[in-house]
Amino acid sequence: IHATHCSTGLASYMRSRCAGLNLEFVELLDCKFTCQGKNSMGQTQITTLYLANGLPCGPCEQCCDGVCTPVQFSSQDPSTPISCAK
Repeated sequence: IHATHCSTGLASYMRSRCAGLNLEFVELLDCKFTCQGKNSMGQTQITTLYLANGLPCGPCEQCCDGVCTPVQFSSQDPSTPISCAK
């Protein structure tokens, strides 16, 4: 259920960000997503946006400054994940 909720929430977030630019969501690749549409002169406009730091992008990976990177763990006991989110 959590993965479905995350997937639905992420899709809604990306569509909303694209709509705010008068564009439509096209694709998600790792930590970036593409929006596309036409500008006021009828020309194709393609914009790439990045997911927020700390969002998951793969098994035991998170987005950090637009790059999908392995999650680092603290040396404490018990070990806890360290988020790159600021």
